[in-house]
Amino acid sequence: MRAIAFASLGLFASLLSSCLPPVSAAGASALNGIHVSGNELVDGDGMRIRLIGVNRSGTEYACIRGWGIFEGPADAASTEVIRSWHANAVRLGLNEDCWLGINGVDSTYGGVNYQRAVIHYVNELTANGIYAIVDLHWSAPGTVSATSMRAMPDVDHSSALWKSVATAFADNPNVLFDIFNEPFGVAWDCWRDGCVYPGGADTGPWQTVGTQSLVNTIRATGATQPILLGGLAFANDLSEWRSHEPEDPLDQLVASFHVYPFNPCNDPACWDDQIAPLAAVVPIIVGEVGTDWTPPFTDAMALELMHWADQHRLGYLGWTWNTWGGGDSLLTNYAGESTSWGADFKAHLVQVAAPRVRLLIDANRAYAHQKVETAIDLYEQAINTPASEEESALISAAIDGVAGFREIVGLTATGHEEEARRRLTFLAERDPDAPLVRLAAQFWDQYGMTGSVRAACAQLAPQVESQAGAVLTTLRSLGVDLRHDELCVLPQVF
Repeated sequence: MRAIAFASLGLFASLLSSCLPPVSAAGASALNGIHVSGNELVDGDGMRIRLIGVNRSGTEYACIRGWGIFEGPADAASTEVIRSWHANAVRLGLNEDCWLGINGVDSTYGGVNYQRAVIHYVNELTANGIYAIVDLHWSAPGTVSATSMRAMPDVDHSSALWKSVATAFADNPNVLFDIFNEPFGVAWDCWRDGCVYPGGADTGPWQTVGTQSLVNTIRATGATQPILLGGLAFANDLSEWRSHEPEDPLDQLVASFHVYPFNPCNDPACWDDQIAPLAAVVPIIVGEVGTDWTPPFTDAMALELMHWADQHRLGYLGWTWNTWGGGDSLLTNYAGESTSWGADFKAHLVQVAAPRVRLLIDANRAYAHQKVETAIDLYEQAINTPASEEESALISAAIDGVAGFREIVGLTATGHEEEARRRLTFLAERDPDAPLVRLAAQFWDQYGMTGSVRAACAQLAPQVESQAGAVLTTLRSLGVDLRHDELCVLPQVF
């Protein structure tokens, strides 16, 4: 009886011989602006936006060191690599002297040339579906060169920079302004109103300019974009941000929070106590999140922070889209190959953009741990959950293919043969050209002849790599670790 029922599917398997059509990557989504609404960022249609992306370092130091403007390529291809990580935001650090062309900066990399290069790159980002955050990263008072981070923006140049930057981007509604990278060593009153900073090894005391003055400077240009304000202690302390919040006539201020394992506010208890209450009233972006800067370069805290931020609907930007080596670089090369931290960060972004990937990972894990009934339920959820807007056709086909194939194997192994047959018929009717449907039909055919899942998988083994290889490669790039010899296996419990 089983042989007759299964043999009828042999013809069905043979009909699934057409090749898969080529699938191109999804095009960039058109941006239509971003602004603050209550405690959230929204687009021009009023839809909520979480800015999730990367910091790109280089424009703060290459120019002042006299060898370039960017670290790495800044062309359309490099933008597409960033998009391929499912990032929708890039934060770009500015150098005060380079933008203004002062204090002896080589004109090849400063002044008009620097401005044009940065403006072109920002426009490249926003034209290709990526919001741009420009921040004042390196600055210095007086005639001192801007060769490092300073405690606060300076009254000598920072207002002039923001007047120029805001004017340059006033007509691009997809740009945000980050007033100053990481304030430190001052009190909250100084943060808002300015003060005399005691100076350091290369300067005497100098006058800072407060956030209120810079907000006023930006608004005086007519620029209406959101303005990010990092707190004290290198933007890790937001404890008095609300009580010292500058006045903005447009009510478009955003709190920026930076967190690394070595910062004081580096665990859920602090985030629950300090960040969550503020996030209930103003938008918060984790402007920088990263690893330890010394061995073993763990990213455990960064991953914990991102999961916490997901639960609280906060955006975050990984540090950093560079190939420096060490623990804080996301890349080993600008083609997009990742470090260990980069692989974890990319996998997390994929799972946020395409939640079905998480379901597939959980199902595979349950299957590997012999929790087959749980795995079957999760595979079913993965198939029936609607794809997100960020999920390309290629990713969708890969998820559907693996989830459907392994669900059929699991159902057959647990004795639910009729349900397995029904699932195979359903998947074939839904999309006969989907990846792995042909392979599933061949599995079913072999099972009909042998009556053994183990034997059917063994017969299929030589064909798995050729038929499923591309699909599994796609999934591995998304953090789904499944080898071709693991695709069709009988759980050890059977």
